[in-house]
Amino acid sequence: MGTIYVVGAGIEGQEGFSQRALQLLEHADVIVGAPKQLALFNNLQGEKRILEDEGDVCEQLRQVIDADVVVLASGDPLFFSIGRDLLRNIPPENLEFVPNVTSAQFAFARIKQPWDDAVFISAEGLPLTMVVNRIIANDKAAVLTHDRCPASAIAHEMLHRGREGYSVYVCENLGGDDERIEETSVKALLD
Repeated sequence: MGTIYVVGAGIEGQEGFSQRALQLLEHADVIVGAPKQLALFNNLQGEKRILEDEGDVCEQLRQVIDADVVVLASGDPLFFSIGRDLLRNIPPENLEFVPNVTSAQFAFARIKQPWDDAVFISAEGLPLTMVVNRIIANDKAAVLTHDRCPASAIAHEMLHRGREGYSVYVCENLGGDDERIEETSVKALLD
């Protein structure tokens, strides 16, 4: 097996990729990623493979062992992304990671707040109580919500515990035409 390049897709579309990332994509035989990410590279010759579920990426990669492969990930592939799963299933010497700006970094830049003192929480796969425990144990938290653990559920649990005195920023569709950033309250998140 050769090197599999795991390239982080930025918030801003193709112009957000580094020169190295673009070169790797231009020379790739196979590009694996989400439909939205692959659409950025329709002009490239490499075979495009849709990654429907992160769980099937290793199986897809086993099918293209002798090809030059780029896997597209969101932001930094090692920050709540596919990198962890790849490292569990593929020898590290066969992987190279090319990170990009994460949605959390981008959000902090948009709200003009330092982020080096924040705790980062992915609500995917965590019980709601654990998400809220981590929020209230820290002065500043960035929470990547999930359909199974939406902001409204987090707010409900925080209010249930009497924890409403937090400043809250909701950052949606960052970098897109429909980007929305709103400073609000825990109580307002119920809606």
